[in-house]
Amino acid sequence: MSSNSPFKARLSEQTAFESSEDAFTYNDRAAENAVLRKVDWHILPIITFIYMLSVIDRTNIGNGRLYGLEKDLGLKGNQFQTAAAVFYATYIACEVPATIFLKKLRPARFISSIAILWGIIATFTGLVQNYRGLLACRLLLGLTEGPLFPCLIVYLTFFYTRKELAVRFGYVVLGGALSGAVGGLLAYAIGFMDGAHGLRAWRWLLIIEGPPSVGLGIFGWFFLADSPDSAWYLSPSQRNILIIRGTRDQREASSLSARTLHRNDVLAAVKDWKIWAFSILNFLADIQIFSYAIFLPTIITAINPAWSTVYVQALTVPCYIWSACAYFAAGYASDKLQHRASFGILASLVSIVGHVMLVAGNGVAVPYVGCFAIASGIFTASGIAVVWMPSNLPRYGKRSTAVGMQLMIGTSAGIAAPYVSIYPHTSLRFIANAKTFDSCIPRVIHHGM
Repeated sequence: MSSNSPFKARLSEQTAFESSEDAFTYNDRAAENAVLRKVDWHILPIITFIYMLSVIDRTNIGNGRLYGLEKDLGLKGNQFQTAAAVFYATYIACEVPATIFLKKLRPARFISSIAILWGIIATFTGLVQNYRGLLACRLLLGLTEGPLFPCLIVYLTFFYTRKELAVRFGYVVLGGALSGAVGGLLAYAIGFMDGAHGLRAWRWLLIIEGPPSVGLGIFGWFFLADSPDSAWYLSPSQRNILIIRGTRDQREASSLSARTLHRNDVLAAVKDWKIWAFSILNFLADIQIFSYAIFLPTIITAINPAWSTVYVQALTVPCYIWSACAYFAAGYASDKLQHRASFGILASLVSIVGHVMLVAGNGVAVPYVGCFAIASGIFTASGIAVVWMPSNLPRYGKRSTAVGMQLMIGTSAGIAAPYVSIYPHTSLRFIANAKTFDSCIPRVIHHGM
């Protein structure tokens, strides 16, 4: 597991460059900022939209439920929940291997390839005829989407320093938030296609939302760079600046060994109890996130059953937009202050307040505002936690393994989420399962550790 010779040459240049204590003068800072802006333009838009499409393709089953998916496929009992949850069985299985071997797989090509694959699978899900077909498509979709999120986190650490990571990860969060907004708007519009060419609206929903992932994957294949050293859109001197920035940020990672995958680093991550504790507590937060994404349309319907399906889809959009704004504000402040814990604690408390409003609120306004509070709390708390750990693990092997472990354990909450979180009920407006609060309160303790 060794690096190529051009990368070694860059490290030699870097060592020579850093021999001067005042290597970065004011003009060099200006050049550094120019390089950073160029990197931003070539990375952030595409990862935002690729993650947005991945979330749309995995959660549109929740919107499809409102358009008769259960009835048309003859689903009974908890079969819909099972179809929603089984996606995560294959999703979590490939997260750790994908992050560990990301450099070997060529990050840009790998991320683009899985986007093409899940887009094809998502499209054909709209043609399934029974429960077994739905389960098969969900399992395949999880297998292809699973590597994306952890690989995006590790990929960002190749290009950005610890002081820049929270805001840049905010674009991934933005993609998740946009998925709710765009997915809601698409579901609203596609609802009017019900019956077109003999197909129900839920089928059109799945068929239409798959192809954009294929197109973006093809574009990313040629547009994204694997690493700072292979960034085609930078000049040789700009690539050198980008590499030096990474070393200046974490000098422990300046050696060739630290930037290369080693078995001992992987084992060090597996043996580190702090990584396990962080990952388990992240599981409790993700129960809320996955359940919120799948069941928000159903929750809003229960707030006022008189609202039409298309109106409910439209009401999901502002919740996600608000959550993205809340995260960007917290991420910007967190990067500026280089402090994570307080923002995670505050966000977790906001999430608790939102759940109380949802359960105990009367009328329409208070429960609906509770949806906003929950969204801003859970997405901010989880986002801060995701960038916190890799910022403190400079060696590539341990960092990539830890990110995979954190997200694998956290994402496994997707299996439990359809069964244990907040549900609309026929006799009560909402039943707040105890696990809802069990998952919020440890998060407060978690960020305070």
